[in-house]
This record gives sequence, structure tokens and C-alpha cells, in this order.
Amino acid sequence: MGLDGFVQLVTVLAIFVFVLVITYFTTRLVGGYAKNKVITGNIELIDSIKIAPSGYIAVVRVASKYIAVGIGKNEVNFLCELPEDDVTIREPGPVMKYDFKELIEKARGKIGK
Repeated sequence: MGLDGFVQLVTVLAIFVFVLVITYFTTRLVGGYAKNKVITGNIELIDSIKIAPSGYIAVVRVASKYIAVGIGKNEVNFLCELPEDDVTIREPGPVMKYDFKELIEKARGKIGK
């Protein structure tokens, strides 16, 4: 491997790292924008449950009203309006954080047995 091959390798690695950095910052920017857009809107998903392979029932707050909607593969159907007293809004629980090293150790333990 001569000097020319080494220069090509370094160039490819530099381009790869540059693409990774640009991808990281673009994802952060778009994710932050989407999160702020959802939080500040007048529409909020309260709860949903899967009732079929491609069907859900969801409770949605639109402005100050709560409605139940049926969501299919290609359609959304209004089911009914819900009285505010009947809607139970649960507080979000703690987010489970996984340690990648711990998961790998568990996988190794199961494979070894």
C-alpha cells in the first residue's frame, strides 16, 4: 500500500465522518423542530390501543374537546365526543434507559447456556 492508497483511505474516512456529523446535526434539528411543533399545537394524542393489525382506537384532544377516533389503514373515522370528566389522563411514567453493555452481557449469558 503506497502513499496514494493511504491518501485515498484517509479521504474516504474523512468523507464518512463528515457525512455522519451532518446526519447527526440534521436529525437533532428536525427532531427538535418536530417535538416543539407537537407540544405547542392544539391537538394532542391522549391514548390509543391497537384493535386489529392495521386498526386503532384513539382518544384525541382537539382544542378543549375530547374525541374518540377509529384509525384504519387508509382512513380516520369520528366515533364520538367524550365528556371531559370521562377522560383519564395518565402521567407519563419514568422512561426506561438501557445500558448497551448490560444488554450484551445478558445476550452472551443466554447464548452460552
